Amino acid sequence: MSDRLAIHGGQPVRTKPFAPWPHFSGDEIATVVSILRSGKVNYWTGEQGRRFEAEFADYCGCRHAIAVANGSVALELALMAFGVGPGDEVIVPSRTFIASASCAVLRGAIPVFADVDRVSQTVTEDTIRAVLSPRTRAIIVVHLAGWPCDMDSITALAREHSIAVIEDCAQAHGASYWGRRVGSLGDAAAFSFCQDKIISTGGEGGMVVTSRRDIWERVWQFKDHGRNYALSHATAEPGFRWIHDTFGTNFRLTEIQSALGRVQLGRLDKQVEGRRRNAAALTGRFRSIPALRVTEPSAGVGHSYYKYYVFVKPEQLSPEWNRDRILAAIVAEGVPCATGICSEVYLEKAFPAEWHPALRLPIAQELGATSLMFMVHPTLSYEHINDTCIAVEKVMRIATQHVHQLSAASSEIV
Repeated sequence: MSDRLAIHGGQPVRTKPFAPWPHFSGDEIATVVSILRSGKVNYWTGEQGRRFEAEFADYCGCRHAIAVANGSVALELALMAFGVGPGDEVIVPSRTFIASASCAVLRGAIPVFADVDRVSQTVTEDTIRAVLSPRTRAIIVVHLAGWPCDMDSITALAREHSIAVIEDCAQAHGASYWGRRVGSLGDAAAFSFCQDKIISTGGEGGMVVTSRRDIWERVWQFKDHGRNYALSHATAEPGFRWIHDTFGTNFRLTEIQSALGRVQLGRLDKQVEGRRRNAAALTGRFRSIPALRVTEPSAGVGHSYYKYYVFVKPEQLSPEWNRDRILAAIVAEGVPCATGICSEVYLEKAFPAEWHPALRLPIAQELGATSLMFMVHPTLSYEHINDTCIAVEKVMRIATQHVHQLSAASSEIV
């Protein structure tokens, strides 16, 4: 194959599309059809939702789970349950999706942005401590792309200051930290089942998990119009009369979505193994590319690889090349590639200037300028992963050509 890049008119590495994710199997489709034919499509008419909650709580190692409409409302519900409101501050990562911060705003609180670790892309005890204040009421930790935060040090800090820790596990289904599942490591956790997440319940979906009964009761009640749980589950169902102790709204998950979630939960560990296998293959090849910074989790960290990240070393590139040009060249080779999650999310126009850090957070800024994100979902074959490696190797050879030529010339002079 010619080294001429597709972006410059050369032949691309790949012309066929990548295998899609999510992928719904025949038994998942049959389950959905069965529920539709039954007519029991609502949480209160069927059993799928309650079974999904019980099974998901058990999987995470938590006592309780509440199935909800999406991961964004799961975060907001968790904050509500801990009493977060006007005048409070919630520490959130600077490198994350906007929902990790906007959930605090919707509760009337102020998001305070912490920088992240250069390797894991997650908040740490030190970055959190740097922005703590007497007004801090909660910390939202995001296990970005499936890489768990260093939770022991973070929860110790939170206990020291009597602050709630909420895990944002939207991208971390199946991840673990020293043998414990994410979701069981803080005071409560929020999961997302949106579109291409590791578990996808047909477009949208979410779950709140906790082992605290008081938090579970508040979340459960609010997501169902303020219903009293005991009365709603009484042997003699009182109907719709006098069963609401407070006000709430409807954030319930449908029976169809819960059924999809149950099937996928049963396959989760096997599918995470596939993601790890694909990620390991990329790591093995990318390590030999000097202009890429490859990161690997340390002992005790069970990464679930929602996506795979690698980072460009700008100092190793030829003058006319940067991360954005590399990304465009890889995509032109027929391989999906993106910058990844929003870095420096505080720069979104929605956040007023007074909420921005006094200075741009340096690690978040660096990661935002150097990250490349690749697909590793379990429907990808060896061919997909190999083509990804070939495309990246091809592009990086050209992107570093001038540097290599200078290095060779210097060696000759010496």
